[in-house]
Amino acid sequence: MPKIIENAKELILKTSENLLFQAGYKGFTIREVAKRCGIASGTIFNYFSSKEMLISIIMAKDWAKFLSDMQRECNLAKDIAAGVSAIYNGIESFVKKYGSIWEDCPSNIISNFRKHHLVLRQQIADLLSDLLLRFNRKKALPVISVFAEAVLSSAVQKDISLPELLQFTTLLVTSTAV
Repeated sequence: MPKIIENAKELILKTSENLLFQAGYKGFTIREVAKRCGIASGTIFNYFSSKEMLISIIMAKDWAKFLSDMQRECNLAKDIAAGVSAIYNGIESFVKKYGSIWEDCPSNIISNFRKHHLVLRQQIADLLSDLLLRFNRKKALPVISVFAEAVLSSAVQKDISLPELLQFTTLLVTSTAV
């Protein structure tokens, strides 16, 4: 009789996340996840088609938490700069958490993650639009996607500091005041 595991998918995800941060991308194997879960490797493949899919789902679920936290911080922000800082810090924290994992990933895996760049930029643009509207902007900033890209790339690449980004924010918001 087959072994029935309650909440198998959640067990696999939690175990996988722990292993990913203990062993890194290169040390992460489906076989080790199965061993730690006390299940057969094939059982994991019933839920996830590959190691990459499993890791992508872990990161996507985690990004959703970070995005939710950024939204909450934006809702509590006392001004636009505080909201932009919250978004920047949220992205920066996510990048710090996964940076070493991404360094180990083969380049073809990284290119697949980059395909989601437009989705990430739109999510950041939505946060920024809500933030700006909350602080009495009568309509959306016409270059919101450019602004979102600036926030996203500065937090990821670290070539633009948070104070520089906030200075840019002030210039952008005041020059396009509505």
